[in-house]
Amino acid sequence: MKHVMCTAAAVVFSLFATAQELADSAKIDILLLPNVELNEVNVLGTWAQKDDPIAQINLTEKAIEALNTGRDLPYVLQDVAGVVSFSDAGNGIGYTNMRVRGSDITRINVTVNGIPMNDAESHGVFWVNTPDLMSSTNAIQLQKGVGTSTNGSGAFGASLGLSTLGAGEKGGRITLGAGSYGTQRATLEANTGKSASGFWMNTRISSITSDGYVERASSDLQSYYVSAGFAGGGHYVEAVRFGGGERTYQAWYGVDSTTMYGGAWDAAPRTNAAGAIYDDAWNVVGTYDDQVDNYGQEHTQLHYRYSNLFGGTFAAALHHTAGAGYYEEYNQGSVLGLSFMDFGLMPYYTATGDTVSYGDVVTRKWLDNDFYGATSSWTYDHGDHRIQLGGGMHRYDGGHFGRVIWANNPNVSTLAGNYYQGDARKDDANIYAKYALTQNRLLVYADAQCRYVNHSSTGGSATGSAYFDRTFNFFNPKVGLTYDLGKNEIFGLYAGVGHREPNRTDLQYAASADELDAERMLDMELNYRKAGDHWAFDVNAYRQQYQNQLVLTGAIDAQGYPIRENVGQSFRQGLELTGAYEFTSTLSATANVALSQNENVNWVSDPLSSFVDNTPIAFSPGAVASARLSYAKKGFEATLWNQYVGKQYMSNEGKEAHSLPAYHVINARTSYTWNCNDVQRLIGFVEFRNLGNTSYAANGYMWGDFAYYYAQATFNIMTGLTFEF
Repeated sequence: MKHVMCTAAAVVFSLFATAQELADSAKIDILLLPNVELNEVNVLGTWAQKDDPIAQINLTEKAIEALNTGRDLPYVLQDVAGVVSFSDAGNGIGYTNMRVRGSDITRINVTVNGIPMNDAESHGVFWVNTPDLMSSTNAIQLQKGVGTSTNGSGAFGASLGLSTLGAGEKGGRITLGAGSYGTQRATLEANTGKSASGFWMNTRISSITSDGYVERASSDLQSYYVSAGFAGGGHYVEAVRFGGGERTYQAWYGVDSTTMYGGAWDAAPRTNAAGAIYDDAWNVVGTYDDQVDNYGQEHTQLHYRYSNLFGGTFAAALHHTAGAGYYEEYNQGSVLGLSFMDFGLMPYYTATGDTVSYGDVVTRKWLDNDFYGATSSWTYDHGDHRIQLGGGMHRYDGGHFGRVIWANNPNVSTLAGNYYQGDARKDDANIYAKYALTQNRLLVYADAQCRYVNHSSTGGSATGSAYFDRTFNFFNPKVGLTYDLGKNEIFGLYAGVGHREPNRTDLQYAASADELDAERMLDMELNYRKAGDHWAFDVNAYRQQYQNQLVLTGAIDAQGYPIRENVGQSFRQGLELTGAYEFTSTLSATANVALSQNENVNWVSDPLSSFVDNTPIAFSPGAVASARLSYAKKGFEATLWNQYVGKQYMSNEGKEAHSLPAYHVINARTSYTWNCNDVQRLIGFVEFRNLGNTSYAANGYMWGDFAYYYAQATFNIMTGLTFEF
């Protein structure tokens, strides 16, 4: 009861304290966020359309620009119902992440222009590898649950689609920003617009640097984007290349509960144990300057569309992603109990004949991978019927290897070769068919996908041997309907089945990779939407029933990757409410709340324990609420917004000592736009984050029975100035 009352209080507060961008007309769009109109290319083979019975949020280019302050996509979406965003460095620069309905990024299907972005092996998306991608994004669609069939890994938490395609408007933009913790941002964009002959070109270069809220959690991020295209005679062609490089000081160790929240000593949540050098008594006597993650990634895409193939639109794409990099680490063998032989080195002998088996070693643990393939779709839209056929084929080739670059061993003069090496390959192919029939006010939707996956690995890795070869075949059907009740009132039903294969670490840590089960989820959703001239609300109820769900145990391996395990039966069910109200032509508000129950059924902590009654699924808060209050008049805008996230558990045992406390953060932003002339604008903003100076953690992990937390920034400021021409 106390939990429900706290949630209700957060919702009431939210209704008074926040807002979202409203439609330009007096009538609020029934989806609360406008339907996305893509500039040129049709990626709707994988995107849901407005009337489909899919729980969806759409962001236009204008909304993205307003939310883009240099932090990555998780922070652009942080106000969506059920979304929790966080970062290792604490201030949203560097490694950032998000969860939707309690599902982490490895369970969220992400595509850019219909091309899979999830790493084929880990299933993760590392936004730090493509810094400032939001500056080149013109549309975002977030589908919750299983959603529609798409390319890449299966969607259990959500499907997230980004579009960067299209000619755009002629002109350019220079954005400069600065903020707390030494944060600096510079972005330069230029766009030719579409010429009379149908050609265009877009370019962008970006640099983002920050010291981070956490000690030494610095980031040095560089990126670029370039595209060129042609449209005419029913044909559309666009080549896209984007990528970047990142150098971030490691910050994935977190801090223990005493350091985070205080106890016998004062709290010191900004402490970073990464790179610390200890004496024999475990006193910190220095830090290693190059305890960094250093990685580069390049994405190349070629898109083609023909608007009249057998009466429909045909679209196809080729893609290639190349990534290479390492993280460097100072290993204190004498303190941590690591021998020279752990790194492929022999002990040495002193002048007195003593054997020295332990010593300090600096390693670089490398990834060198390629991901390539093709996608295609055909969309036929005629009268009451819409047919979509499509699919894709993709291959991943990845190398994992480790190298010693220094050791305090006098017999080590040349460090050639690798002390571990492994190779992996993953093939992924799918085909899908979608059909929608509209009769009067009723839309009936059906969708089916077949997917084939083979994942194999040989050799070693940073955490031990990795030998497995698994093949999976999935069938994912989906059905639904929407009914227009009239007067801007819509009712929808949806049911879909999704499957997901285990990722690399699941297979590597399993007692038997051959016996590890794929996950299956039945997703059922009910939606009701209604709008008036100055208000709108959306209610979505869902039940997600899992078989063999691979859930986060809360533990991580030595490289910071989360460890998961099959839990048999589990479920998520909840209610998501979003509302918007326009008080006047200048003052508006929105608020949302996601209430959920997320439980493992008869979960067992280990084979020797007895059955435990239903326990909460790790990292799944029962309440997430956010809201905005906005004022806009004659170029001036001011926004107050906040988010409340309820208590989470960092393991599946439901123990209080394993929990992340609830938190509530309030932010504010003010901006002004000067129209210099018909084509030039100057836009300035100041954003005040965490006005209450709240010390909180939005993420963490368990190391054995000890809890560790990732501290998020207290009060901080970000400013920016954009010149458009």
